[in-house]
Amino acid sequence: MPHCEIHTFDQNRHVCPNNICVFHQITFGNGTHPNNSKSWTTILEELGHTQRKIDVLKIDIEGGEYSFFPFLMQSPTKSLPQQILVEVHPNNPNNIHAFFELLRTYHYVIFNKEPNLLAGHEFFEFALLKLNPQ
Repeated sequence: MPHCEIHTFDQNRHVCPNNICVFHQITFGNGTHPNNSKSWTTILEELGHTQRKIDVLKIDIEGGEYSFFPFLMQSPTKSLPQQILVEVHPNNPNNIHAFFELLRTYHYVIFNKEPNLLAGHEFFEFALLKLNPQ
């Protein structure tokens, strides 16, 4: 861990263990939807990470993945994370299909899927890797 930074984001207050991570109380969005949200690009700019490679984005936004990921994918290609770890919440099958189609469009492939047995049998954690478009 001495060579990585871990930032955690939540709209609710959270305390990171000392010397492990930095907490940011925010809501992911496009800057206007939802209200008082911040876009991925804005967050990277505020952290001074616009020229840095983002290795892993672990995200669980309680069903908000369907509205947030289209905003995320509008970010500059170089700012997209190499790996995405996301919990997918049960929703309309069309939304779920569109979500994974969006990720495929941006060259993400699933390399792991596991149920979240604590949340319920319909909740799954997916791990995706960004491939070279060629």
